[in-house]
Amino acid sequence: MLAGHGAMAPGLASAVDVILGPQEAFVAVALADDDSPERFQERLGEAVDEVDRGAGVVVLTDLPGATPFSSAARVAHTRPGVEVLAGVNLPMLLEILTQRDGRSSADVASTGADAGARGVIRWSAPTT
Repeated sequence: MLAGHGAMAPGLASAVDVILGPQEAFVAVALADDDSPERFQERLGEAVDEVDRGAGVVVLTDLPGATPFSSAARVAHTRPGVEVLAGVNLPMLLEILTQRDGRSSADVASTGADAGARGVIRWSAPTT
């Protein structure tokens, strides 16, 4: 599950559709300009209910400490099996979606965190 500011989460979900095709038990929740933190947290809880198939849910958020992250952390505090990762990127998301079947949310979150870090590469052109 994705949670983020504005069109970030739906945008990443769109990229997933292009690369992997539609995914089951996967949803993006966007924080709109007029959302209150309480309403956003409520929508996140509803989305967790929608996608949870019994093995838990991993919520990927954009920024640590921001409303999507803190709302997801509050949901996780009250629901066993909900894991939260901040700093989502496309390599992290793709790895989680392709490696999640039959695994616990904690294991999937660990795999995702590793894949996200490996997905950041710096390339510089040679200087002359």
